[in-house]
Amino acid sequence: MLAEARKKGKSGIQGAFEELGGGNDGQVTREEMVKYLTRNNYPGDANALFDLVDVDNEGLITKSEFGQMTEVDFIKKGPVRAFKNFLCKKFGKIEEAFKTLDTSHDKMLDCQEFVTSVERMGYEGDADIMFQLLDEDKDGKITIGELKKLMGKLKRVEQENPNEGEHELSTPTNDKKGKKAKKHK
Repeated sequence: MLAEARKKGKSGIQGAFEELGGGNDGQVTREEMVKYLTRNNYPGDANALFDLVDVDNEGLITKSEFGQMTEVDFIKKGPVRAFKNFLCKKFGKIEEAFKTLDTSHDKMLDCQEFVTSVERMGYEGDADIMFQLLDEDKDGKITIGELKKLMGKLKRVEQENPNEGEHELSTPTNDKKGKKAKKHK
């Protein structure tokens, strides 16, 4: 993206964002991103990449979201942090969240169980992508250990860098009238 942008006299993240389709309206749609990446022989799954960058799961990538993906530890500070906030607001403790998610009571979550549970609870992010991020050993199951390990790493990052991430999107919330409100720090 950056190379293509440079060829057209654009530079940096702004140039790449515009090259993807964000120049005319300040946002990139799934169609724009997939079309661009396919045309440029992107070797990965363009739809999965879009889902990862679209942190608030609104179906559009904003300049803010696009810029965040260039940061060190983007995954831990973006989507995973939003999911952790979601769980903590709903349950207070990771252990309580896991008990509720584990509808089969087998002390592990497969993808279908996880996706069904978090969507039923009102999680607005991409549950399939979150499952892939949390399944650290890629065995198709999430254990309480994997969940705690990743959330613990996130806690350490937050403690080491308390002011970092203030510009990030937070988890979508509802205002007093029940309308979706986005918090931007």
